[in-house]
Amino acid sequence: MSRIEHLSARFSSAKSFVLGFGLAIGFVLGAAFQPPAGEKVGYVEIEKVISEMPEAKPIKEKLEKEARQAQADLEKMQKDLKDAYDEYERKKAMMRADEQKKKEEELQTKMQQLQQQGLSKREALQKREAELLKPVEEKISKTIEKLAQQNGYSIILNKGGVANTVLYGDKSNNLTYKLIDALK
Repeated sequence: MSRIEHLSARFSSAKSFVLGFGLAIGFVLGAAFQPPAGEKVGYVEIEKVISEMPEAKPIKEKLEKEARQAQADLEKMQKDLKDAYDEYERKKAMMRADEQKKKEEELQTKMQQLQQQGLSKREALQKREAELLKPVEEKISKTIEKLAQQNGYSIILNKGGVANTVLYGDKSNNLTYKLIDALK
């Protein structure tokens, strides 16, 4: 299935480019950030905070279950497409040119549907994740604001994810565990 492999390779290289570009932007922006003199700056690891929150665990489990179901659906579609392609390959020699062309167009359409379905499922999962995590993120945001005010921080940054906004952070400025404690 050379056309399918070609499309898969193109998707993979595009994904690598976007990831590399995001990292480069993160490093440039992170390196360019200089807090004003006398300002107290702290940072938290939001991913760690979320992983420690009891109310986030059922959300994570629910999202993982939905992701597994979406993956199973896509794998079934892939198998069906591969089976159809294998059948085409077995019968191709006995087909007329117009039948071959029609079958190739059908396979191409199925491939495009599979790609579209994968994209739709990924977008739906991202939307669902944002929807389910919104109350958790709001709670974290309010607690960060309260923590900053109580401890005299004028700036609190997030450390983590693909494009870290903190390239270096003194451990004394790490408020992650204070935030976890404050959320309890």
